[in-house]
Amino acid sequence: MIRLFVGLDLPEDVKDELYALRGGLPGADWHPKDKLTLNLRFVGNVEEPVAEDVLKELRYIRFPAFYMAFKEIHYFATKNMPHHVWTGVTEPRIIAELQQKIDLAVKKAGAGDADRFKFVPHVSLARLRGTSIDEVFKYIALNNLFHSKEFLVDSFSLFASRSRENGEGKYYTVEETYPLVLI
Repeated sequence: MIRLFVGLDLPEDVKDELYALRGGLPGADWHPKDKLTLNLRFVGNVEEPVAEDVLKELRYIRFPAFYMAFKEIHYFATKNMPHHVWTGVTEPRIIAELQQKIDLAVKKAGAGDADRFKFVPHVSLARLRGTSIDEVFKYIALNNLFHSKEFLVDSFSLFASRSRENGEGKYYTVEETYPLVLI
């Protein structure tokens, strides 16, 4: 079994900007810089033959390259308990169109249904544990003018999530990168 997801591997300077948003939020478990990706489709745990089919189906996607940036800080909550802080994107409609094509390719490969959550294009910055809504609002107020530099999105990637040999967490590897069409 291999655990897969499709996402955008961000430029290092953009990851640096996102990483600089760390701090000032009690109970935040900040994501390491190497895990700052924009997830487009969680595939899940699949057998090797299905993983190969996903890899192949994604090759058929044709989509124009585009420019985007990250902006503003938001949060996800369940029953008024915040559990993640994240940053949004400047081109949500375009990313949603790309995500729909990826979702269809993954389904065609036999890798199951779509996520149970509505797709919201974002990069998760931190998981929250016991952080009050007031603390989240303060963090957002201090950082909500955030706007990263604009960058060209000219590809997306199929990632595998693997366990570290020492048992301390996971790391991502790029299984394949798929170019977008430069117009």
